[in-house]
Order: sequence, then structure tokens, then C-alpha cells
Amino acid sequence: MLPTYQILLTGLGHNDVHRFVTLLESFDVDFHRIPWNGRLLAAVRRTSFDVVIAGHPGLEMPVDVLVSALRDPEAASRHGGLVIFAEPEAAGDAHRLLGRGVNRVVTRTDPDRVVQEAVLSLIDVPRRFQVRAPVEISPAANHTSSPAYCHTENLSMSGMLVNCMRPAPVGALLDFALLFPEEERPIRGRARVARIADPRREKVLGLGAAFESFAQSDRSRLRSALSRRFQ
Repeated sequence: MLPTYQILLTGLGHNDVHRFVTLLESFDVDFHRIPWNGRLLAAVRRTSFDVVIAGHPGLEMPVDVLVSALRDPEAASRHGGLVIFAEPEAAGDAHRLLGRGVNRVVTRTDPDRVVQEAVLSLIDVPRRFQVRAPVEISPAANHTSSPAYCHTENLSMSGMLVNCMRPAPVGALLDFALLFPEEERPIRGRARVARIADPRREKVLGLGAAFESFAQSDRSRLRSALSRRFQ
């Protein structure tokens, strides 16, 4: 089961946050935003984030304080990547921490592709595509219950976001039959419920499920179908 990567944004203005979300939202990532203050230090200590993107210079504390908290042996995020998004005139100060807790330094004037690659190079994320397709889901290996008829909101090679009036609990195994556009027969497999969708943020009542297995060659069929549709 491939994860949805957790990205923490801090010390960034609204326009910078919008830029990162735009560059990364088509990948399997979730975004979190926490102010550049004591709450940030507590968050990286108790919560595991895969990448922290921090504006520099910070307003309330130096970046060294964040690095120390993030790389503390007891911190839940100690293995996460740290990307410093620096003002051009402050880039030199940030570069001194490369290899000493900071993994990447980019500036506001860098091209989008450079900024995007700085983050993606720290994680291995499959791209997520907006696909609304009918999908039948039912409890795995339960042949007595009728399937729930739902539809996907997005798909990747690692999982799907499903709009469904009959949600399943986190951790539940589901058999699915995905009626992908232009495919003659359903793409079948088994998925595990990874999370319940956030209706306010995602505008979806349903669940996020991570693929665990596919029937026969259906994984290759899904990859080919996504490639044809979004090439």
C-alpha cells in the first residue's frame, strides 16, 4: 500500500502557498499549514511529515531553531525532507545549512520546474489524475453483501478518492470494479481504506483507498488507460 505523502507548509505567504499547491496538487500529497512559531516546533516533534517547506527568513524565529527541532532524535518528522524557500537575498544564509539538516534550498525567483523538483526529489510520488468514473466497491471476500455504486474523483497508480454514500471504516479491505472510460471491461482489484475524505476541504463525501492488488493484468491496464487519457 503506497502512502499519501504529508507536506507541511510554514512561513509562507498566501501567494507562495498557492504556488506550491498548484505545483504539487496533481500528485499523491496532502497539505498542512502551520504558522512559523512554537506550534510549528511542537508539530514536527509529534507528527510525521514527509516534507517540510519553510519560508526564509522566518518572522518569529531563525531557521536553525526549526532544523534543531526537526532533526531531534525524538521528533516524529526527523526523517522528513526540509526545503527552504528563501528570499533571493537570504539564499546564502540558507545554503550554509545544506547537509546539516536542510535538504534543498530554492528561491522565490526560481522557475516553477526547479521549485517543484526540489520537493518531488525528496519523495517518490505517483501522479494523481482527475477522473470521474463509476466504481463498485464491496467488503473484500464478502459475497453476500451488495456492492456500493460510487464514482471516483481522482485516480493514481497508488489509489483513488471515491465519492460514496456508503463509506467504509479506515483499514477496511474492499474489492473494487472500476469502469474506466473507454475500457471494455472493469478494472478489478482490492484496496484498503486509508482515510475518510474531508467534505469541507475536498468537497467529497467518501473515502481515500490505496490499491493493494489487481486482478491479472489490470494494473497494467490502469497504467495504460491513464497514459492514453492524459498523455
